[in-house]
Amino acid sequence: MLERRDDPIDAPGRIEKRGIEFIPETERRSRPRDLGFVFFGTQMTYGSLLVGALPIAFGLDWLGSLTAIVAGTILGSAAVGAMAVMAPKAGTTSTVISSAFFGIRGRYVGSFITQVIDLGYFAMVLWISAPPLVQAGHLVFGLPAGRVPLTIVLLALAILVLGLGIFGHASVVASEKITSVANAVCLVLLVLFCLAHVHAAPDPKAYPLVLKSWWPSWILAVTVMIANAISYAPYAGDYARYIPTRTPGMALFWWPFGGMVAGCVLGCLCGTLIGLAVPNPNEVVGEMYGFLPPLLVLPIALVGLIGNVSNGGMVVYNGMLDLQAILWRLTRVQVGLIFSAIGIAIGYVGLIAFDLTKSIVALCSIVTVLVTPWILIIVIGYFRHGRRFRARDLQAFGGSDHGIYWYSGGISVPALIAWLVSVTVGMLFSDTSLFTGPLAALAKGVDLSFLSAAVVGSVLYLLLDRILPSAGSIRRDNVGGAASAV
Repeated sequence: MLERRDDPIDAPGRIEKRGIEFIPETERRSRPRDLGFVFFGTQMTYGSLLVGALPIAFGLDWLGSLTAIVAGTILGSAAVGAMAVMAPKAGTTSTVISSAFFGIRGRYVGSFITQVIDLGYFAMVLWISAPPLVQAGHLVFGLPAGRVPLTIVLLALAILVLGLGIFGHASVVASEKITSVANAVCLVLLVLFCLAHVHAAPDPKAYPLVLKSWWPSWILAVTVMIANAISYAPYAGDYARYIPTRTPGMALFWWPFGGMVAGCVLGCLCGTLIGLAVPNPNEVVGEMYGFLPPLLVLPIALVGLIGNVSNGGMVVYNGMLDLQAILWRLTRVQVGLIFSAIGIAIGYVGLIAFDLTKSIVALCSIVTVLVTPWILIIVIGYFRHGRRFRARDLQAFGGSDHGIYWYSGGISVPALIAWLVSVTVGMLFSDTSLFTGPLAALAKGVDLSFLSAAVVGSVLYLLLDRILPSAGSIRRDNVGGAASAV
């Protein structure tokens, strides 16, 4: 039975029926400005406070922190806009779109990367949401604080986040629109109450420059900000796929880019200012309530909680779609239950058992090394392959008709080699609390992991895509017969 036109499949409050399959033109009712609200809203959370306070923990003053936030955010947000441009033409998610450049089986590279990001950030949402809520309950109502209440709150939050993620695209977009303004007001209020205690720079004895001198420490802060913004780039397609095919490319780029820049700068700058007020910028979320009047503790905690749940729902939704690109025989909801079980386990172990919240910088660094060359290969491939897609061939997961994106055994050798080599080089220069590469010392404290991975991946892919015959054949087939849009 056909769906009635006045009974849309994708609507707020209804469980989305679509997963990674092609979205028909008749069901595409989203607009570019929706992308702006989505990516602005993702930054109106306590997570942005945590990220924004990191430059202070690195020993930078307010001006160094601000310039690092702006520079890193602009660079990372450009990738968000670039990935959004492709999705309406392909009608599917970014992970499936990567099949055009990595191969039908090569899309597992994108699924692996996004699962690292999704599970890491889902755990982070739980880590930054549960403790403040427990603390607010303790301050206002005298409720107990400790492992047991923290575990109960963590599980309750996980259920709320899971519910929003299962409802899907339209509900996530609507929640971001509703909560983004309220949470922006909440963050500004927090800053206003902390403003009288803000210093121009952290205590140099307690928080000296983390890499001994200014420029390396500033570059480290820029890298964190790039990672914060670019980590959302793989999800641009998850929302842009509901936008009509013939939407102008400039609108598709600038709305998510602008939303991401505005959200990151506002959210992270609030974190920077609060980090300059609290005694320990590494514990900015936990210590900021000390400046609030008792009557405002609970309301601000609840508003912040709603924003975190909204952002967590987005992460879970993205995680469902990315995992479905691997478990494509299952429905999005079935895959979501699997993802959530893993995410809750990671959240519990990280927060309750081992307190891994201080590993966020390491996660940002590793994410940047993994995702940056992957995104650059897709963007370069998009232009080299004629800015076109064969939507049907992108969905050729099973059966004998593999389509033009099968390459060699389902894998694009140029893209896979370029990505593997670039990640290897990036990790050799990596210097985090989780892993230190053997070449990290050569840079004398400057973080070259992300930059080296980006340069090596781009150059190597351009070279291999030019000389290997299978890549040239794909380009000719694309230009000759694939559907495109203006």
